[in-house]
Amino acid sequence: MNGTQTIDPKLKTRRLAVRAGLLVVYVALMCVAFIFGKGHTVLLDNKDSQDGTVKAIESMTVSVNGGEPIEFMGGDRDMAKVRAQWHTIKVDINGQVVEKKFTVPLGADMVLLSIPKLLAGVEPAVVPFIPADEPPAPEEPVVDPSTTVDPAAAPAAPAAP
Repeated sequence: MNGTQTIDPKLKTRRLAVRAGLLVVYVALMCVAFIFGKGHTVLLDNKDSQDGTVKAIESMTVSVNGGEPIEFMGGDRDMAKVRAQWHTIKVDINGQVVEKKFTVPLGADMVLLSIPKLLAGVEPAVVPFIPADEPPAPEEPVVDPSTTVDPAAAPAAPAAP
C-alpha cells in the first residue's frame, strides 16, 4: 500500500448531494428569518391627503394584526410595531368594521400608512417614511490636492521672544 486511497464514485456523489442539500436548507432558513423576523414601525395616519381628494375620518378605532385597539380622531397619528411583511388592519368606524390587508415594502424599516387612503382604495396608501431629523449618509471627504500642505515644505514657526 502506497498510502493513497481511492473513494468510491457513488460515495463522492452522495456526499456532494448532501452538501448541496444542506446549502439549500441554510439559504431557505435565512430567507424565512429575514422575511418573518424583521421588525417594522408602521405610522398610522388619519389626516387629509395632501391633494385634498381623501378626507380624514372623524372618529375610529384601529387594530393592527389583532393587537390592542387604538382610538383616532381626525388629524391623529400613532404608531404600531409589527413583524413580517404582511399585515391586517381592522378599522371600526361607528360600529361598522372594515378589515384590510397591507404589505410593508422589503427593506423599509418605517412606513406611513394612510388609513383614509387605504379605506378609499387610493394608492399609494403605504409609503416609506424617512424622519426629517435623520442625518444623511456620511460621505467621503473630498480633498483638493492643490490645497494640501506638505509638512516638510511648510515654513518654520517663528521663535518665541
